[in-house]
Amino acid sequence: MNTKRQTIWLVSMLSLMVVLSAYYLFTQDTKSPDMLSDGTQQEQKAGATEAAAGNSQIVADQVDPAGNASASDDVSISDADKQVLDQLESQGGVDSSVFAQAEEKRSELNSTQQDKLLSDITNLQNPDDSKAAMEQLDQLEEKNSKLTSIENELMKTFQQAIVNEEGNGYKVLVESEKLDKSQAANIIDLVMKTLGVEADQVSVQFIK
Repeated sequence: MNTKRQTIWLVSMLSLMVVLSAYYLFTQDTKSPDMLSDGTQQEQKAGATEAAAGNSQIVADQVDPAGNASASDDVSISDADKQVLDQLESQGGVDSSVFAQAEEKRSELNSTQQDKLLSDITNLQNPDDSKAAMEQLDQLEEKNSKLTSIENELMKTFQQAIVNEEGNGYKVLVESEKLDKSQAANIIDLVMKTLGVEADQVSVQFIK
């Protein structure tokens, strides 16, 4: 009887040990992934911090003030280019471009007016309009001749000169270091006498 009880007790103890062992193993297995996950998350956070620090460094390199300064220096005018510009200015190259543009403007205006008048002249359906266009063309040619004579007279005093029609008046452009009142008055008087206009229809401008 005692032997039977001991056997039952031993079996019970063994069963309990098996259950406890299984429980212990089960709990260890379930905790291991959590520990691994925590370790991985810590490593990922550390890696993300390093990556962020690396990116910040890259950005800092891209916006380095010294780099911007050097880029600004690259687009600035070099000494050689400055010498060329100074030489052109001393030779009147810069001024000449202004006068060339003014002359081109006048030529385009004259060409447009002449084309229109010639078209009206060849219009045989209306002889009166054709005759009026011929008279206007003669007046245009006479005016251009007078403008040329004014420019030639002014270039006896100034290196360059051009007269352009603007609105209801004329604008005189001359090349000069300075222009005093007497010179401006003489230019206005010349234009008034040659073209038969009033003083308020003439403006004078000089370019150094």
